[in-house]
Amino acid sequence: KTDSVVESDDERKRYEHARTYLNSAVNTERESGIELSKVPKHIAVIMDGNRRYGRNKYGSATRGHWDGSKTLVDFAKWCLAEGVEVVTVYAFSTENWNRSASEVSALMTIFCKYCDELRTEALTRGIKLNVLSTETDQIPNDVKAGITKMVNDTK
Repeated sequence: KTDSVVESDDERKRYEHARTYLNSAVNTERESGIELSKVPKHIAVIMDGNRRYGRNKYGSATRGHWDGSKTLVDFAKWCLAEGVEVVTVYAFSTENWNRSASEVSALMTIFCKYCDELRTEALTRGIKLNVLSTETDQIPNDVKAGITKMVNDTK
């Protein structure tokens, strides 16, 4: 399998499942049992290993990135349910720009597709979203537009 950014039927099905899942009630109930006063106000996470996971499990880094996106949605929903007020996600390092053009393009496609879904969910739940980047000149215009709309609409 290659890491082509051309959407296959399988990729479209995964994306539609992710959209449905993001808006579902799954992982929206408290489960930790930790007193709310002891829940951290801010949790930071570094997304790492999705490429390696995808290559090992599927023979495709891109599939690993899609799975990582679903895991991030699970994590964010869990944080909401548990009462975490701020989540910081380190999702794309400057070194990632040195990956193959097809892998970077696939990652940008994933970012772009999730921007509108995250914006909609954030508006529903009253959440402010922000994106930090030091490499804004390299971000494709469609991704920039999605990020700008997401951030501006959720202020």
